[in-house]
Amino acid sequence: MKRLLGIVHMNPEIDPKEWDHTDEVLYGLGGVRTPETFYETFGIDVVKKKTEHHLCRFVDTGRMHNMFQMLVRQDGMGVDYDLISYTFKDPTPNEA
Repeated sequence: MKRLLGIVHMNPEIDPKEWDHTDEVLYGLGGVRTPETFYETFGIDVVKKKTEHHLCRFVDTGRMHNMFQMLVRQDGMGVDYDLISYTFKDPTPNEA
């Protein structure tokens, strides 16, 4: 589990020397954006192991699509996260 979480940068409390890095570059995450940028954008706290709730509402309503579609990379291969300054916060934190 240390290896899996390490590759996706979800265990910053673990020293990277504690897990096997074999083929990490070959099968890794690429370099278009950092996992940290993704986590910050979508309200994932890897230190506290918590997420903002109600992300599905942001996605299901089309709001995320409308906000991010103009930020598609020139090569058409996804959103250019360097252009995003948005951080998802639960709009209804007192609601289950």
